[in-house]
Amino acid sequence: MCGLLRKLWQDDGGALIATEWVFIVTILVIGLVVGLKAVQSAVLNELEEVAGAIGALSQSYSFAGTSGCCGSFTNGSSYTDEVDTFNVSACANGADGTGENCPD
Repeated sequence: MCGLLRKLWQDDGGALIATEWVFIVTILVIGLVVGLKAVQSAVLNELEEVAGAIGALSQSYSFAGTSGCCGSFTNGSSYTDEVDTFNVSACANGADGTGENCPD
């Protein structure tokens, strides 16, 4: 039994291959982390652009009234979308101009 343990202790066959695999896996993991960070940044930028495009859509509408025979009519209606303003410099200090805390 002691001889078998001594043989196993002195056998280094395959140790070089295992070390190479550790280096390869380490390089792959580092590359994967960097790649995923780049993908995260690109997706975040694209979602910010989509949010800006949706926010820039005008939701204003109007339609004129109509009138028909026998004095029947419908009134027109309209809605004007106001431009939302947001004070970024005040939020950098922790609160907007109204004293409310700004969203994260």
